Amino acid sequence: MGHAPISLILTRPAGSNERFLELCPPRLFPRFQVIHAPLTEISATGLAVNLDQEDNAIFTSANGVKFAPAGAGRKAYCVGAATTRAAAQAGWISQRGGEDAAGLISFLEHLKPEERLVHLSGVHTRGQVAEKLGAAGLNVDRVKVYDQKLMPLTAQADDVLRKSGQVVVPLFSPRSAAHFAAICPASAYPYAVFLSESVNAEAAGLNIAGSETAENPDAIEMWQAIEKMVARITLG
Repeated sequence: MGHAPISLILTRPAGSNERFLELCPPRLFPRFQVIHAPLTEISATGLAVNLDQEDNAIFTSANGVKFAPAGAGRKAYCVGAATTRAAAQAGWISQRGGEDAAGLISFLEHLKPEERLVHLSGVHTRGQVAEKLGAAGLNVDRVKVYDQKLMPLTAQADDVLRKSGQVVVPLFSPRSAAHFAAICPASAYPYAVFLSESVNAEAAGLNIAGSETAENPDAIEMWQAIEKMVARITLG
């Protein structure tokens, strides 16, 4: 007997949702009705980025890479595998310094690079990377190269959430989790999957039918957490 489809609401920005979906295990994909509902819209700030050849970049997301100048052989310290890979593809000599902002800060505090560091970031960040590294004595600046505008739920996502079916919502950042908790229909009880405990904490006011949190903050671990959630839903 087949299972009823589970609505999977993907909340990442346009482009990121598609890349995440490409990593879905083939055995899992047939279970879903996929709904694209980005909670943020990414756009360039237009701020000038002045980098000397000896400067080193810091990237805490692939969006920073997207809106930064080409690497041209300069060094970049990155959070996570995807951002490190994106930086390498953009011409940076990229090094993975941690799985989150805290890990990258610790890595650079021990490494103590003498060159100027430039955090090419979004307008909205939580890790205080530049501030903490500056307090540790490193030469670091921050340039906000992209903005993250909060978006309403799409009509399709809102409709699905208001119905009584099974809905899984992966949430990837504290800001998007807080935003989703604020705009999710009060009658909805989705199953939430969180990238980390810090993301989970920001969704404290969300009514949920159940939750899972990735063991490590990366896309593969998120799919593993989603698969655990699907198994829980299937077993009832």
